[in-house]
Amino acid sequence: MKANMGKKQSYKNIAMNVFAFVVQFFISFYISPLIVSKVGASAYGFIGLANDFVSYAAIIATVFNSVASRFIANSFYKKDYETANYYFNSLIAANIAISAVLGLAGVLLVPNLDKVLSIPTSLVFDVKLTFALIFGSYIISLLTLVFTTSTFVTNRTDIQGIRNIIQYLIRFALVVVFLNLISVRIYWVALATLIATAVISIMNMSLTKRLTPELKIDPSKAKRKYAVELAKSGSWMALTSISTVLLRGLDLTVANIFVGDYEMGLLSIARTIPNNVTSVIATIAPIFTPVFIAYYAQDNITGLTSNVKKTINTMALILFVPISGFIVFSYDFYALWQKSLSSDELMLITVLSTLTVVQAYFNSVTSTMGQISVVVNKLKLPVFVSLGCGIISIIAEIVLIKFFGMGLYAIVLSTTVVMIARYIVFNSFYAAWCLKQPMTYFLPAALKTWLSIPVLIVLMILIRTALPIHSWMGLCLDAVLAGGVGYVFMLAIYGRDELNAILSKLKK
Repeated sequence: MKANMGKKQSYKNIAMNVFAFVVQFFISFYISPLIVSKVGASAYGFIGLANDFVSYAAIIATVFNSVASRFIANSFYKKDYETANYYFNSLIAANIAISAVLGLAGVLLVPNLDKVLSIPTSLVFDVKLTFALIFGSYIISLLTLVFTTSTFVTNRTDIQGIRNIIQYLIRFALVVVFLNLISVRIYWVALATLIATAVISIMNMSLTKRLTPELKIDPSKAKRKYAVELAKSGSWMALTSISTVLLRGLDLTVANIFVGDYEMGLLSIARTIPNNVTSVIATIAPIFTPVFIAYYAQDNITGLTSNVKKTINTMALILFVPISGFIVFSYDFYALWQKSLSSDELMLITVLSTLTVVQAYFNSVTSTMGQISVVVNKLKLPVFVSLGCGIISIIAEIVLIKFFGMGLYAIVLSTTVVMIARYIVFNSFYAAWCLKQPMTYFLPAALKTWLSIPVLIVLMILIRTALPIHSWMGLCLDAVLAGGVGYVFMLAIYGRDELNAILSKLKK
């Protein structure tokens, strides 16, 4: 089947995948307070921890799978279907081998989980079953992951977005049934995930036959040569995955081992919104990359640097208001969302969330600078810097917990401080160096945006003080007013031309 490369198709791709992201967020929004109120914060934390353990295991799969779609698509576009099938079947064989290893690891780990982690006696069976089901779900996903390449090859990632929405809705429906009609146990959430994954995996296999009938399962075409080629190209992505795990994926594990399972549960709640903000930034920042590439291809460095500076303002204009709003209204939000928690627990979660989300101010305005390494194809140093930041962060967390008794604060502060330093220093300096500009070339533009932060915070605090919040309706009213005032203030600084530029870039 021919790939659809039209502009309208790009809009559909973005829209469906963003909508899938929103659906997933609201499912988490529903599940969290129900689990916390009925079973406890500690139990809820183990759901996130189980998924984190899967992300550790997924690193080895990243080596083969991160670049497979590009290799298959490249051969497919050249109508070299034989080579595409070699990659396709070699990936299947590699994923089967990885699944066998992970299955064995799961068999050894799950029965001894209470010896590795801090688990309340009443939750040992529930946690072990949850981990087993989550591992099973990931193995099913890994075995059938190759069948998602068809949507990439034909540029129909909107269909994959729809598949994700269906998967999330199946999971949500099952969770509602299990938790409300049977019992409130964390393993029901994991079982719902496994069933939804199995259903969508079958649908993806069927979709591959329809979109890319040229790709066929043929064990004779699984060759070591092609698997090695995928592994070599994907090794850099594996390092990136390791960096992500060190910076954000180990926080619950460190909390469980060095602080406690109850504290881990509170941290799991606290990181929900900040993690979603990070995902939004990661979604928006690459939108500007094609424009950067066009300027770079024309050797128009002046135009490129000018556009990078504009995107600094653009990212601030889009994201500073919601980030500030979350900081100001976070306690009210958590009080309404997690009604079963005490005021002390809510305050701890609020502080942890605030300390975590603060880094988004710096991540947002330097994220487009980070895309410059992609534009000029100088990717090795950023990977090693991220890896170094991850290692420093983990060491700092353990030192602050063991020798200074800082508990959960050590975990969020270490990551936040290290990442802010990375965003301010490395992202801005490296982008300037890549474009052969003075090292501090982009900093003044970024500094100008950061000066708006205290003004936004003060304006929103005044609104919250004038209109106290006692219900979801009150929170929504304050949020709308604060957002309106915040965006008027930001537009007054950056002007209407910037707003027009935002709309134009988003359309592109």
